[in-house]
Amino acid sequence: MKAPYAIRAVGGDSGHVELETPALRLVIEVPNLRLVWYDKNNEQQAFAEDLPRRAYAYGDEQTWHYRRRYADDAYFGLGERTGSLNLAGRRFRLDRLDATGYDAERTDPLYKFCPFYVTLNRTTLAAHGIYYMQMASTQIDLGQEVDAMWGPYTTYQVESSAPLEYIVLYGPSVSAVVKAFVQFTGRPQHLPPRYAFGYLASSMAYADAEDAQAQIEGFAQKCLKFGIPCDGMHLSSGYTVVAGGDRCVFTWNKERFPDPEGMAKRLGERGMKIFANVKPWLLQQSHPDYPTLRDKRGLVWDSERDAPSVVWQWRAGRYTMGEASYIDLTSTEGYAYWQEHISDQLVDKGYELWLDNNEFGMLDDRHTYACQVLPERFAGLVMTTGNETKQHRPGGQVGTPIQTLLMIQASYDVLRQAKPTERPFLISRSSVPYSQQLVTQTWSGDNTTEWKTIGYNVSMGVGAALSAVPFGYGHDVGGFAGPKPDPELLVRWVQQGIFWPRFAIHSYNEDGSVTEPWMYPEVLPTIREAIHLRYKLIPYFYSLHVVLCFRSCEPLIRPVFYDHQTDLETLNQQFDFMLGPSLLVAPVIRPGNTSRDVYLPKKGAEEKGGWYHYQTGQYYTGGQTITVASTTDDPAAPLFVKAGSLICFGKVVNHVLGEPDSDRRVQIFPERNNENATRATLTIIEDDGKTLYHEEGQAFCEVNVWMEAGEKVIRVGLDIINEGYFPDYDTIWVTCPIASETRQLVFVDPAYRILEARECRCFVDDTTLYSYYGIPLPWSKNRAGRHDVNPVTDLGMT
Repeated sequence: MKAPYAIRAVGGDSGHVELETPALRLVIEVPNLRLVWYDKNNEQQAFAEDLPRRAYAYGDEQTWHYRRRYADDAYFGLGERTGSLNLAGRRFRLDRLDATGYDAERTDPLYKFCPFYVTLNRTTLAAHGIYYMQMASTQIDLGQEVDAMWGPYTTYQVESSAPLEYIVLYGPSVSAVVKAFVQFTGRPQHLPPRYAFGYLASSMAYADAEDAQAQIEGFAQKCLKFGIPCDGMHLSSGYTVVAGGDRCVFTWNKERFPDPEGMAKRLGERGMKIFANVKPWLLQQSHPDYPTLRDKRGLVWDSERDAPSVVWQWRAGRYTMGEASYIDLTSTEGYAYWQEHISDQLVDKGYELWLDNNEFGMLDDRHTYACQVLPERFAGLVMTTGNETKQHRPGGQVGTPIQTLLMIQASYDVLRQAKPTERPFLISRSSVPYSQQLVTQTWSGDNTTEWKTIGYNVSMGVGAALSAVPFGYGHDVGGFAGPKPDPELLVRWVQQGIFWPRFAIHSYNEDGSVTEPWMYPEVLPTIREAIHLRYKLIPYFYSLHVVLCFRSCEPLIRPVFYDHQTDLETLNQQFDFMLGPSLLVAPVIRPGNTSRDVYLPKKGAEEKGGWYHYQTGQYYTGGQTITVASTTDDPAAPLFVKAGSLICFGKVVNHVLGEPDSDRRVQIFPERNNENATRATLTIIEDDGKTLYHEEGQAFCEVNVWMEAGEKVIRVGLDIINEGYFPDYDTIWVTCPIASETRQLVFVDPAYRILEARECRCFVDDTTLYSYYGIPLPWSKNRAGRHDVNPVTDLGMT
């Protein structure tokens, strides 16, 4: 097999070796082991290079890598980072902590571990990424440290003497770098269940109440009463409180929850899943299983004392802690204990899993992991600890991320065994590279209820999106720690929260109150309308996830510059974000503001393009900053649709999959001054939303709705790409919601028959007064209207 690159020595004794690919040239200076990287289309300037005479250093169980820093470089990623989206000029510690109530502008570190970042040069507009594969404790300096003798540089420092391994990923587009990193660390192995895009409720207060079961079941009734759709409830750790008040994982407080199985069954019948909180430690003094697991050596171990490693963990009420030990998931006994109790105490009782507090911070990195179980479920993962065969190794050398990965793997396998034909749904607070393969959702942790959190959580979220965190990312809407939100703050949080892949309202308010959609009657109509808009958009969310995340390894949420790299102004948009390539969301992040200034990106280096303000239909040319009104009566934050885009909508239902979604509407936003009538396409994906038959048996429907906007005519049509599932509708209803649009609408059905608007079925929406025109979907005659495809008999699955 021919190598994909050529290797040749340069200059005889010059000490240089060159490696080439069709696009890149790597120069290796052998005497000093220095690497210099070039794009072969721009040989005048390297896009990355090691620091001369100081590239690599080793000593005292540590390794350093120094790289030259260019003045025009901007840096993004490293998992989720507080403060500015551009990380230049800062130093970060890549450990993981239980950072409850963190400051979204300043706190570091937080919950995620990801030694990967993207560099984008403002002059060349070229991007590359670097991923350090070690999982030990790490520091990365992106320009905070300066030294006159060495010039500007960046530093990677890892507490490990293992061989340094890293990869460089060249774009030159940001999207190419991110896609390559996701592909390297593994695309999601499964689609999420469709209910993952619904409203997922939560509060610490429910499970901590003495009548907790009644409160949680009462919440479902209140959702119906107030017209709030809801698809899930997070069950916080109050269900594990034993006599004396301690929280002991895998136990049930039968006074608070007299009938756990019945509660799960009743809420499930109403369309609400329950996600039970589980933590990876046992309290020494109160957990009934501690002595047994200690004797089996299923805990992280202190070899010096020949006893379990001791950490201090949350035990009872606020700010209480006690001695505890982590379950060692690298040990056969700890791994088996975890799986047995996850299954018996939760999954078999009807609960989904919420993996919490799984950062695995240790007080002494010399305490050992058994290293008997490896994270083998993750495709492509190779542990690089320096001695993969040795057991009972210091946790600091192995790296705490292995415990997180094994917690995920063990839980995932239990879910798959319990429901072999259903999509596993797994929430994890912490994530590390490769975890996105099995984790469905994650979030930015226990944020603080204050105005600046909204904005800086946006920066954190879009930075995380570049770092291959699980694609179902979101925030605790309304704020978790601190005071309860006032009505204005709650509305502003919800207005933008509905556009994140994970939409959850969660709280642990210091006054004991619960943040709920109906907590302020005066703003309930706005919040209800916002959540209804979220549910209408679920077909759009789901289709984008399949096409972008599952198939293409691209994030659903992304920074504005992700799709507008040639427009340098977008590098400053740290408080705005994109949902897919077409929707720009501009949250209101300051109290009392009733308008928002927004920069609208240019389409490309030579073309300005345009944007529609969704709330008013007003068209704006790209490449300018505009001001739009935004009040607390609006259901959504200022939203802009890129000209040349289409959006699909569904019905508002109380629960996803709870009733047939028999309505599919598409709104078109045509380009202006488009003489060539280029085609824009929206892909709509439909399936049963819960089984693996989409992935394993092609049991899905795929329809491309397209638009060609010419000088005088706008043509809209659709093509059926895959017909392996039959949804609950047989017509796609199309409208152009732009009042100023005067071009003629012409429709083309799948049989390529051209229909003018007057020839189509039509109705007028009572709320918006938009006229919708129907394009029929001619499903196969013997299956028309059916959506109960049997994957075994109909698709040949075994």
